[in-house]
Amino acid sequence: MSAKLRNGLIALAALLLFLGISSSAGFFGARVLVLTPRPTNGEHVITVCATTDLHGAYFAENYDGSANATSLANVSTYLQELRSGTNPILIDVGDNLQGDNAAFYYNFVDTASTHVFAAMANDLGYEAIVVGNHDIEAGHGVYDRIKRQYRAPLLAANAVHTTGLKAGRPYFKPYKVIFRDRLRIAVIGMTNANIKAWLSEEKWAGMDFIPISEIAQKWVDKVRRRVNPDLVILAVHSGAGTGEGPDIENEARYLAASLQGVDLVLCGHDHRPRIETFEHADGTQTLLIDAGTKARVAGEATFKLEVARHRVSGKSCSAQLLDMRDFAPDTAFIARFAPQYEAVRNYALRPVGELTAPLSFEDALEGPSAYMSLIHRAQLYFSKADISISAPLTNKGFLPAGPVTFLDLTRIYKYENLLYTIELTGAQLQGYLEYSYDHWIRCDGPSYNYDSAAGIRYTVTCNAPYGQRVTILSMADGQPFDPAATYSVAMTSYRASGAGNLLSEGAGVDPDSLSITATFKDIRSLVGDYLSQGPYAPVADDNWAFIL
Repeated sequence: MSAKLRNGLIALAALLLFLGISSSAGFFGARVLVLTPRPTNGEHVITVCATTDLHGAYFAENYDGSANATSLANVSTYLQELRSGTNPILIDVGDNLQGDNAAFYYNFVDTASTHVFAAMANDLGYEAIVVGNHDIEAGHGVYDRIKRQYRAPLLAANAVHTTGLKAGRPYFKPYKVIFRDRLRIAVIGMTNANIKAWLSEEKWAGMDFIPISEIAQKWVDKVRRRVNPDLVILAVHSGAGTGEGPDIENEARYLAASLQGVDLVLCGHDHRPRIETFEHADGTQTLLIDAGTKARVAGEATFKLEVARHRVSGKSCSAQLLDMRDFAPDTAFIARFAPQYEAVRNYALRPVGELTAPLSFEDALEGPSAYMSLIHRAQLYFSKADISISAPLTNKGFLPAGPVTFLDLTRIYKYENLLYTIELTGAQLQGYLEYSYDHWIRCDGPSYNYDSAAGIRYTVTCNAPYGQRVTILSMADGQPFDPAATYSVAMTSYRASGAGNLLSEGAGVDPDSLSITATFKDIRSLVGDYLSQGPYAPVADDNWAFIL
């Protein structure tokens, strides 16, 4: 290479660096050059706003006309006030497609219209949306459709293709670069890697989920090389965790403490609002924000960047959690989405059955209950299994005698879990129930892991040692129960995927090698179909009992 050519290339490189040209990945991974003028010298203020785990908090009113404490209508007012003086970056950290009749309606009933959350996210101006585990729970037909309706990219760098030419590459967009005042803000998204333990394979077929802590630094370094960002935001649908080490489900604090080159970690999943700052050995800081759930708060981070010679020379940050109750619902926002509200309300209030007496949820943890007996009966009726397994999803409130609406069904069964049948031996079932009741008796862990069974008669001796508490007396019809026999067992897709460890630790069955013998639609709909057969008299089946 001649000296003249070499000097020319050096001059060109210096010019590109000054102008802010960086190398980025275009279509099919090809390298492209991006020309972005560098920021002016002086102080620049970047505001980042975050929501997470909305779980259907779309509308200002419930479908019975009562007011929601907070919703996206409150967030709209907050954003309008904020935008009167600045141009914030709005990010959501996932779990938006489950938790309310509106989500169900636009997920599975009206699949032709733009999904109400996509329409609202576009209206509010979200610039990046992270994939949550409950978004994957809606299934390919939902999230593959909705990601095309968002103006913002749906992010999850750690959800990768498993087959074909794209194997190992992200199924969703891995990151987005946002520009403010000629500054580059890179937003890298990651979803919860424990999804395979909670959801059946058809929900995530063709994908694998890499633990965030195994891949986050690689993506941060890759994005820094590609686009030379001035701020890096890692938005992860992961709980905060203890921060003491990698945790496949809850590792946001560990990420904020250990990653290099990240200015802000946005997290969620655990529904626990928080702000923390992590100091690094090199003098830099990483801010962590969790905006809780149901639009109750919004997380807001403010970065002040000093620019000298068109390069960031200093950073400082502050953060706050804003109570959305302090912002009145935006009436214009409510009016824009009134047609969607009315469509969902009409669907939610349609009668699906009738109760001849009140159905209480309050005794669900005390022993056999009319609430759990209804779910067991529906599962056995449609699956034709020998045994039903299920756990209470609430122990508060009741449904009065009279018509049962679809809205009422969401109180009976609030998740979109499918009904599966699997095969277990009598001995495996015994171990399964021992594990469940051990946690139940000790009030250890969430009550949605306190499984009971129907189709068999048994007792649970509370003061007996572990392994000797459950005594299975017979099948429900009086036939002998055989520990060596194989039985068809109806359970939720959530449980069949290994959630709660009842199969692995209790029954000694590897969920990854479990054979699903039949699949049915979601349990909520099955309960509705069961009630639609005629007036239903709530009664607690007496097939099991706690004894001292």
